[in-house]
Amino acid sequence: MAIRQEDLIAMNEQMWAAMLGIPLASTEFGGAVIHGQGYIGACVQLVGAWEGAVRLDCSTGLAQLAARRFLAKTPEDLTIDDLRDTVGELTNMVAGSVKALVAQPTHVSLPSVADGADYDLTVRGGRVLLQCPFEWEGNSMLVSLLERDPEADPLRNCTPFRVQ
Repeated sequence: MAIRQEDLIAMNEQMWAAMLGIPLASTEFGGAVIHGQGYIGACVQLVGAWEGAVRLDCSTGLAQLAARRFLAKTPEDLTIDDLRDTVGELTNMVAGSVKALVAQPTHVSLPSVADGADYDLTVRGGRVLLQCPFEWEGNSMLVSLLERDPEADPLRNCTPFRVQ
């Protein structure tokens, strides 16, 4: 695996700054997840010569700001589908950057998206390689990189993520 924590942090900071004008700051885990706040989570699987997933959990406030800037819409015009689509697409972009750093050929899936204040999104047979928490003006995001564990039983072993 050629991806380091610094790589995952840099690709997210650069993408959010360049595309959205949002200067995310890498944080410690203590402030990464604000419990009780709504979140939108997206996951993109990578399959082929390297198998794993990229997971992005974004506070609703940060998702709203990203969607406004990404889609050039006013807050009144945003829908929940706009937020889901934006977080899914941002996750897809991170997965594309990860894909460029892993063994080839590797392909990315379409994003799966969940939202709410209390949800589970699992990746069966996966293990967490890296997690990078970010914050901007009281809003938070957690980016996780998972790798398929070749010894795991995908029907019994899963890596659960719970945001609550």
